[in-house]
This record gives sequence, structure tokens and C-alpha cells, in this order.
Amino acid sequence: MRTRALCLIALSVAAACGQWFEETVPADTMPYALCYNPQNDFVYCANWGGDNVTVIDGMTNEIVATVPVGVEPHAIIYSPLNNKVFCFNEGGLTFSVIDGATNTVEATESLGTHPWDIVRCPVNDKLYVLGKNPNVVATVDCGTYNVETPITLSAAPYGVCYDSTDNRVYIATRYDSTVRAIDCASNTVIATIKVGPAPNNLCWNSRENRVYTATADAADSTVAVVDCGSNTVIASLKPGQYPHRVSYEPTESRVYVSNYSSRTVAVIDGATNQVVATIPTSGSPEGFCAVPELGYVFAATQSDTVLVIDAASCSVFARVGVGRNPITLVYNPRDNRVYTTDYYGATVSILRASGGIEEAPQGEARMANPGATILRGTLNLQSAIYDLQSEVALLDVSGRKVLGLHPGANDVSRLSPGVYFVTAGGVRNPLHSDKVLILR
Repeated sequence: MRTRALCLIALSVAAACGQWFEETVPADTMPYALCYNPQNDFVYCANWGGDNVTVIDGMTNEIVATVPVGVEPHAIIYSPLNNKVFCFNEGGLTFSVIDGATNTVEATESLGTHPWDIVRCPVNDKLYVLGKNPNVVATVDCGTYNVETPITLSAAPYGVCYDSTDNRVYIATRYDSTVRAIDCASNTVIATIKVGPAPNNLCWNSRENRVYTATADAADSTVAVVDCGSNTVIASLKPGQYPHRVSYEPTESRVYVSNYSSRTVAVIDGATNQVVATIPTSGSPEGFCAVPELGYVFAATQSDTVLVIDAASCSVFARVGVGRNPITLVYNPRDNRVYTTDYYGATVSILRASGGIEEAPQGEARMANPGATILRGTLNLQSAIYDLQSEVALLDVSGRKVLGLHPGANDVSRLSPGVYFVTAGGVRNPLHSDKVLILR
């Protein structure tokens, strides 16, 4: 039987939680922010209370470095220009530039304000940094690290998002109840939009070209919808009590809202601006991570769990126990993992982004490609790779056969998006298996 020596895998159905949870790795005090560097396949965790950044190998889950930075790192972001990670230090009024090749700080620059949040404009490769005391938007050039003349604000900024359709950055200023639109070409404010009280967090709907605001006012609980074409409010919703975070899922074009006080996640349809689902959570929900390739949204909650939400049905697929008080999440597409900062646990929890089948090597066998082949519509089966005299099948994440495969093109367009496994040699004891991601 023709097989690749490095592809022998045993498939076993894991327990419900074990299907998703991999392990917890140590970080430092109060881990808060995360980013993923696709060039070196590392995850960077900014530890607010430790004044450092923990670097995690995306393939092995090992800690490869602990990088000292400035005081109270609060925001971190990757720039593909020259493979750099920028860490913004709230207490030190500085930012540290980490070289992704060496995982050492190559520069520390003064910002002149307390950085809070950040977004990158890919058109000009500049970072727009929300600063408090003084209240400004600072612009950092990713190539030169120069801080350009800041944009002065009348109130402290708390939320930010980038609109790639119009090349704009939107800023939420909490204490004057406004959202400002900044044109990235001219770095000027082109619109000031009155929204509900205390806008606190923003997300951008790429399909309908709209911005959604979360609020820090628990009594008002308004989510405002801003049309980016006209820069006007077109809807105001009350999806739950204290909706303090929002996140966009592009596959179904829906906005997920963390209702902190009512302990629910509300789902808003991006086309109609109507709440289409309300999902109860055992603890107050925090941040989200949408993984459109798989059709899941991951939601952190203060009950030390992460909800895995099916984006198509808006139903909870799994509840995964993690470390203490997860807040922020990030997705690693190469190794198909989701990471959470466990704020009170001083750890980072690592989840498989698709549970159901546990991959375990037998003996010396290894996977040649631990990632997944991405497919749209058609799966082409090559006789040079698989022994087509044996049974070749497509399994879903529960290990169930969903399709028998034949040489050449196989139509998979009717299958739900997600992770599947191509197996040869029988479903129960396959001699060969490869992971694939089927997208819409």
C-alpha cells in the first residue's frame, strides 16, 4: 500500500472538552493582549503586570522567549513590514519594537501619551494609537518608528477600528459620546458623529460597510450603527445590559456583542441590524475571536470558559474550560489554534480551533503538514498520494464518514464549512490521513 512515511496518524474521538482544550502555558502577571506573527509562527502575549512579552511557539506550544519591554504593556500588534511586533506600554508612555527574527527589543520610543488601543492601516503601514492624558490619536510609522504629529481629541479615546473600504480609522471617545472618522490619506478628522452614551469599543462590518459601537454605560446599553458612506447613525439597538464589546464575523455578516451585566452574547444581523440570537453565558462575556475559515466564533467569559459558537446557527457548539478570567483571544491559522489571555491566572490557554478528532502520532510517525489544505467546492484526489485500491473517505470532526472519495475531482460544495479529514485504508484504522479546510 502506498503511503507517505511521515503521514501515519491514529484518529480517536476525544472527550467533549478535550477535543478543544490543548494546554495552559505560563505567562506573567496580568496577561492582557495578544497578536500572532505569521512569518515566524509565534504568538506574542503582552503581560500588563509583568512589564514583558511572552513569546509562544505556534507549532510546539513552548515558551521561546520572555522579552522585557516598558511599564504596563497594554496593546500589541504585528506589522509585516520587516517582521516587527509593536508593544505599547501604558504606564511608560512608550512603545517597544520587537524584532520577529530574534525576539529582542531593537528600539524603544517615546509616545508622549498613555497608549490604550491600536489599529494598523495596511495602505500606509502606519499604526493609529489611542492615547489618554493627553487625549490624542498618535500615528506611528512602522518603517521608521517616527511618531507623527498627533490628532488632538476633546475626550479620552477608548475604541478603534479600521475601515478598508474607505481607508479610514474610526475612534470612539467615551466622555463626549462621539465617534470620529479619520481619513488615513490626510490623517485628519473628516466626521464627528454623535452616538449613544459612552462608546467604548468598535468593530467594522466589511460587507455592509458599517461601524458598531459598544458602550461603557451600563444603564443605557445602546449599540449604535454608523453607516460609513454617510457617517451617520442609521440604527440604535439595545441587545442586552452593558454591551461593552463588539466583534464582526464575516461569513454570516453578523456582529457579536458581549452583554456584561446580563451575561449574554447577542448576535446582530449585519444586513437588517436586528438581534437574531441571544446566547446565555455562565459568566460575563469578554472578547471574541471569529474564525470564518471554520465557521466558529470563540467567546471568552469570566466563568473561566470559552464558548465555541457555530456562526451559521448561532448555537453553542462547546464550552471549554480554560485559565482564570480569559479576556483576549487570537487565532493562529497555520497550526489551527486559538489562544486566550487568562488575566488572573497569569497563563495563556491554547485551544484547538476544531475539536472532535484527536491527532496522535504512533511510534515515530509524524504529520508531514500539521496545518490544513484549504478547499473551495472541489477536492482533487491524487493517485500519486493515496492508494486508491483501499477505501478513501472524507470524515468530519466527529470521525463520521460524510463522503466516499474517488480519483480526480470530488464535489464538496454542499458540505458545511469546517475541518475534515481525508483518510485511506479504512475509517476505523486509517493508514493515511490529511486535514482539509472546506470554505464557502
